[in-house]
Amino acid sequence: MKSKVFAYMLALVALVSCGTGGDRSALSADEQWTLTVPAGVKADTVSIDTMSVENPFITYDSESNMYYMVADGGYMWTSKELRLWHGPYNILVQDRASWMSKASAIYSPEIHKYNGRYYYMASFERADTMVAGSDGELFPRRSCVALVSNSITGPYRTIDVAGELLDIREKAVHPTFCTDDFGAAYMIYNQDASQNGDGTVQIVRFSENMARRIGEAYIMFSASRNGWSRSANSEKNGFSPVMEAPFLFVTDGGRMGIIFTTCIGNERALGVAYTETGHLDGPWVIEPEPFMTGNVGSAMMFKDYDGTLVMAVQKDTVIDGKLRHLPRLLKMESQFEKLQIKGYYKF
Repeated sequence: MKSKVFAYMLALVALVSCGTGGDRSALSADEQWTLTVPAGVKADTVSIDTMSVENPFITYDSESNMYYMVADGGYMWTSKELRLWHGPYNILVQDRASWMSKASAIYSPEIHKYNGRYYYMASFERADTMVAGSDGELFPRRSCVALVSNSITGPYRTIDVAGELLDIREKAVHPTFCTDDFGAAYMIYNQDASQNGDGTVQIVRFSENMARRIGEAYIMFSASRNGWSRSANSEKNGFSPVMEAPFLFVTDGGRMGIIFTTCIGNERALGVAYTETGHLDGPWVIEPEPFMTGNVGSAMMFKDYDGTLVMAVQKDTVIDGKLRHLPRLLKMESQFEKLQIKGYYKF
């Protein structure tokens, strides 16, 4: 597969349209949809400085002139200016015949625009289905599934109730989306280190309607190729097997990279890998130094309303004896063919 990312991904999130997309018959009720609050939860307005969410993913939608955030749990928050967020709101419709309808948890969701429609990708965990780990231990299966909607606020529905994107033996998390030169859709994700002992970033091609995979996934790079990570297990003193949360980006000069999360001891850190050929199939080379440290992870990037490149990153810290997962926004640039942090984002 000698292919480049199709475009700069319209703020690195919303992608260029090409093809037909999913089944419109499943979306006939969209016109009646309104955002609703989860049962037993009160909608609120919260400052981003005080929110605690895991795996935050933010996108700006020019049609509504709004920002939208999704995170673990599957809910959505909305904002006009990134500082104050309103929610949470339900955006998913459970199809009882689909695999994801029996999910006990939802992890690392993302929303991408493709073919003029919106696709919600996440890792859904089934506590009633187990897969084997590297040492034979059994874990609840997680698999990445794509849902579709005509509106960014949902409802997001199953594309194909019989469709599964990944190998049923995998524990797969942190899906993200890209297209190639011809508009074909791909998912990049990671296979969890608890299952393979050496966390991997992998890629698989979608069918045209994004309901199924075409062919098998293959490995882009693995945790053992990272020279600066360190295991939290003091007895091993080797590399950290953690290789999570891949997010694809392209610099202003057209250089393709992936930012990922790993560990240095007990703290999470960000790293970057670049492809040597400019193609998705690499080879991919991990930078010799960490990109960002300080117990941060799950980074993604988007452009704000005036085109400023922004990174959203999860900062884990203990406040009043309680672990908090704080979304932090950083201003970025990609001059000199390298991703660079310019400072905290100014609202």
